[in-house]
Order: sequence, then C-alpha cells, then structure tokens
Amino acid sequence: MTEPQILDKTVIQNGYCIGCGACAAKKDSPFKMKMDKYGNIVAEASSDLSLSSVDVLNICPFSGKSKNETELADIVFSDIEKVDDRIGKYEKTFAGYVKEKEFRKKGSSGGIAKWIGYQLLKNNEVDYFVQLIPNQSNDSSAPLFDYGYFSDPEEVLNGSKSSYYPVTLENVIKKINKTDARFAITGVPCFIKTLRLLSLEDIVLRERIKYTIGIVCGGMKSANQSKMIGWELGVEPENLINIDFRRKYKDRPASQKIYQVWSNKDSIERYKNANEIYGTDYGSGFFKPKACDFCDDVVGELADISIGDAWLRDFRDDPNGTSLAIVRNKNILEILKQASEKNKVKLTEITAEETGKSQLGGFRHRREGLSLRLSHKEKNKQWYPKKRVVPGEFNLSEKRKKIYNLREDIAIKSHKEFYNALKKNNLNIFKEEMAPLVNKYIAANKPSLSLRLKRKFLRYIQKMKK
Repeated sequence: MTEPQILDKTVIQNGYCIGCGACAAKKDSPFKMKMDKYGNIVAEASSDLSLSSVDVLNICPFSGKSKNETELADIVFSDIEKVDDRIGKYEKTFAGYVKEKEFRKKGSSGGIAKWIGYQLLKNNEVDYFVQLIPNQSNDSSAPLFDYGYFSDPEEVLNGSKSSYYPVTLENVIKKINKTDARFAITGVPCFIKTLRLLSLEDIVLRERIKYTIGIVCGGMKSANQSKMIGWELGVEPENLINIDFRRKYKDRPASQKIYQVWSNKDSIERYKNANEIYGTDYGSGFFKPKACDFCDDVVGELADISIGDAWLRDFRDDPNGTSLAIVRNKNILEILKQASEKNKVKLTEITAEETGKSQLGGFRHRREGLSLRLSHKEKNKQWYPKKRVVPGEFNLSEKRKKIYNLREDIAIKSHKEFYNALKKNNLNIFKEEMAPLVNKYIAANKPSLSLRLKRKFLRYIQKMKK
C-alpha cells in the first residue's frame, strides 16, 4: 500500500486523527481537513489514495512511524542536559505572571503565553506571532476559533484565551511555506510535535519557525462541547457565535472558571460557573477526541516554552491566575530574566518535581491510564499508535482501572449521543443517555468510608481551632 493508504487504514479509520493538518498541507496531498458530524476536525481522502506517492507517515504525530517526543527532543534540544521523566528536557521552570499592561487580565492563567508573543514581536525576533483568535463575525456557521497572524505587538492581546475547540494547522503550514518571514506559533503538544516533524524534512519551515509556545494540555474537545455549553446557557446551537472558557472571578480561585457565550439573535450576557454546567467536568472525558486518550505528552515537551496553569498550593488560590512556565530556549529564558529584573513579570523558580505535581492528574491519565488503554488494544488485537508508555506497564487498583475505563466510555458515548440530540433538537436526550455512565463515574470517584471519616474529623479539628 501507499503511505496515504496506510495512514488512512491505521490512523484515520481507527479514529486517531487529531486534525493537525500535516498530511493535508503537503504538496500534492490526497487529503483535506474537514469537521465531522461530531465536531472533530479530521483528515479525509480527496482523491484516490492508491495513486498518491506523498510521504505522510513520518509527519503524522499518531502514525506510530514518526519519531516520538523523546527522540525529537534529543534533536531539537541537543544542548540541554536537564531532563525529567514527566516534563522532558528543560532549562528552568517557573510559576509566575505578567505585571505590565493587561496580559494577566486578558490572558489564560498568568498571561505569560501572550506576553512572550508580544516580546518576540517587540524585540524584532519574529515578524508574525501566530495564535488562536475568536470568531469576529455574526456568522454562526464560522468556526468559533481559528489561527490568526499578529505583526503588531500591541494587537497580541486580541488573541483568545484558553480555547477548548478544534482547529488545524493546515493553512498555517501553507502560509509559512509561502511567506518569507519569521514566525512564532502557539499550539497544543501534538501540534508542536507536528511542526517539529515537518521541520525535520522541510528546511523552509525549519528556518522560518523561530519559536514555538506550547500549551499544557489535558486533552482537546470537539466543537460540539461549545454547542452544548451554549445550549445549557440558553443559546440554540445554530445561533452560537462565540464562547469564553476563561472569564475570571475577582474574588475566587483561578480554578473556578466562568464560561460565557454569545448569540447572534440578541445581546444578552450569558455566563455561569463551569462547575454548574452539565458535561464540563474536564476529567470525566466529555467530548474528548480519541487521539487525546492515546497521547503521552502533557506539557508540550518539544516547545521552546510550555505554558499552563500553576496548580500548586502556593499559587492556585490567586483569582487572577498564575502561569506555569517550562523554558527550553535560552533566548526566551533571557527575555524572562530581564523582564523579571525590571519588575515586568513576577517569577518564582520551582523544581521539575513541583512542575510535574502541578499537572498530576494529567500525568496519571496519560501514563497509568494510557498503559491500561494500550493493553486493551493489544488484547483485542487492534491497531494503536506506538507510544513511549508500555501496555500494562503500571500495577493499577481495580478502582483506578474502573475510573480510566469510564472516562474512555464517556468520551466515546458523548460524541454519539450529542449528535443524536442535535438531530432531534432536544438536549435532554443527551443527558438522559449519558446519565448511567456519569452516575457510575461519580460513584467510582467517591472516596472510601474511612477517607470520608478522616476528612470529616480534620474539618472538625480545624473548626475547633478557630
């Protein structure tokens, strides 16, 4: 078979395509990117795959034939000596936030990701900063988010905050190939991996992509999740034109997110705490693409700097948010150092161990949970992408196995049942069909009686001390 045929038979038909667009961006590619009925962007054949000789297996992050993150890091960051089992190679790790302008207010967590783009443009390190931008139109058929190109540093704040929404790099890759300029680009781990794989064989991309800013990732979401949130808040799916996943409280911990949605039918402000919206418990797996459950990179190990939330005791209660920053590029490290000295950013150096702890849930799911999912595939003789995690590598309790299995079941079922709800124009159908799995998941996560009694006792002791 040709490489496109192999890619289609293994990755695409088995549901492992994450929609990065690498295969579609190649010259004479037989693939195109499309949003499917479940709201996931996937590759599909646009011509006879048997007639194509395009090489695609070495650039697909889930082909099992491309280099893994560790192999790529040894090439991209060959001069870095520090390495951690969870976060990969690194120069230094920080928790911090931006103090100048409105980067912290308008950005995710502490605003460092946007600020880095701003600084790279301001210092003439790049010509374009590429980041996601929200839909600017009143057209509800348009994607809610897409990549935008910023050349003016003052415009960087117009980019989106956290965007749990599918996009593709297809047009970004094509634009970079056509434009003689220097680029910095943000992306989730698998997208940064895609860019590194492409850059290995394409000198033009390698020379023009100067910096990559990785987004710590707990898994992507389909476009249908946004429709569900809008529906919950009173916006019909066909009228949703925008969503904000990270509106912040002024007096509550940053972990308490507010979701806000906009309709093209009115100007009503609709928002609610994410914890009060059905299907938004991130860990449960609602609307998660299958590929995300077969990825072992949480922090974006191939990015020049990885940015996430510093979910650590000393920082997590700050309502303004605090960024986690894993720095692998010496120039970016120097930019941060100088800004800290000028009081433009507040940085607290943390250890690699603390950095890993800040994303502990993600690492458990993508290491322990992944080993379990891989063992199921192997047992059933089903194809799966080769990962750094070994099938059955971890000795898991029955409770942990049940939780991981339920998360996978919820992800799969949520795609199908929400599509059915859309067809029948009834959100309650979705909730009713999901209820049995959700109830099992809640029960599986319930602490044991002894742990509940211990927590109750500790609360009593704390109360007596006041």
